[in-house]
Amino acid sequence: MLVKDIMTKDVITVSPDSMLKDVGKILREKRISGIPVIETGGKIAGIVTVNDILRILEEIYQWQDLEKNATGLNLSDLVGKERLNTKVKSIMTKNVYTLDENKDVGEAMRLMFTKKIHTIPITKNGLLVGVIGKRDIVYNCF
Repeated sequence: MLVKDIMTKDVITVSPDSMLKDVGKILREKRISGIPVIETGGKIAGIVTVNDILRILEEIYQWQDLEKNATGLNLSDLVGKERLNTKVKSIMTKNVYTLDENKDVGEAMRLMFTKKIHTIPITKNGLLVGVIGKRDIVYNCF
């Protein structure tokens, strides 16, 4: 089976200048684990994933934890607002693993396992045509 046979073709994308808070909303509403970041012209600039956002949330949590021990320190709200208004280009994963649409699903699984990733952008002639995630593979096997 080829990745093009089971990939999600209607891909949600964001631009490098999208705000992190907007991306978080999309991930939550669509119940997806990553969104390709696309530059003008269709080139893949990166991918922003739930893990990228968790790193930001963990930083905010650390500030909240620090505030518990330091009375009068109220920085977590400021840090939180500033980080959630951050542009995606500053936190996205830039080294994106992609696969051509004509690759075998087995190759997608190997890439997911060896690189510990959940979502792979699928390309045709270097441009994004779909994404494949672990759920796509599992759901199409049953």
